Amino acid sequence: SNNIVIQVTSVVVPTISISANNNPICANTPVILTAISNGGGNNPIYQWKLNGLNVGSNSTTYSSTTFVNGDQVSCTLTSSSSCANPTSANSNVIIMNVNPIVIPTINITLDNNSVCAGTLVTATASITGGGSTPSYQWSVNGSNVGTNSATYLSSSFANGDKIKCTLTSGALCATPATLASNEITLVINSVNIPTITINGNTTSICTGQAVNFNASISNGGSTPAFQWKLNGVNIAGANSNSYSSSTLNNGVVVSFTLTSSSLCANPSVVTSSPIAIIVQPQVTPTIL
Repeated sequence: SNNIVIQVTSVVVPTISISANNNPICANTPVILTAISNGGGNNPIYQWKLNGLNVGSNSTTYSSTTFVNGDQVSCTLTSSSSCANPTSANSNVIIMNVNPIVIPTINITLDNNSVCAGTLVTATASITGGGSTPSYQWSVNGSNVGTNSATYLSSSFANGDKIKCTLTSGALCATPATLASNEITLVINSVNIPTITINGNTTSICTGQAVNFNASISNGGSTPAFQWKLNGVNIAGANSNSYSSSTLNNGVVVSFTLTSSSLCANPSVVTSSPIAIIVQPQVTPTIL
């Protein structure tokens, strides 16, 4: 008979493995998965699976922006080779690690505003979404100051200074990663030094003669308090910038104390220089 040549093709064992271009990811990040196969023949069929359910198309790649944490992705290869055994193969499983989007916030407050010059002021930043290693950058009038801290302290602020803080979040999926706080304008009041001078219409009188005293003040504020004194002892009911008496004794010392109501008076209480009064006794003339 004629001869028949038998062609024997080697058995093909299909294999497939998949990889992701990005994992772990932030939510809504595009991810491309790629399949690499052997023994698929000329017309292999790829079936992607997400959590065991068919997805995608007959392609060596599968992409998505909607993965959630814990999603399991795999791919099944069906070989077109005539001697494939088995005819299909399952890939490795990739478990997606998806981190939620974090929206950081920052707000700063002052422990005190509208203060006197030289007063220590503490600024504090309150944040959310900073992660485990947030970074702080304080600025005054646009120039960086302070250290990487949630607080900034200074006693050298000037009136009108503007302070704010920039947060750089350490959270993996912070959006935005860097943002600026609100801005606070500081109110710094100048220190006022109260002054006082007193004068009398005379300092040498005869017994029973009235003496009128007047006080001139500066930086007393809107509601200053006055206190006249005789020999250092308060005169009752003498809350006035003037004082008059016709009962002074010889050698009495008159002084005046001002308590300023000015916000930043320093010192708030000042005492005038004293005025000593000479009282001459009455003389009755006689003719001898």
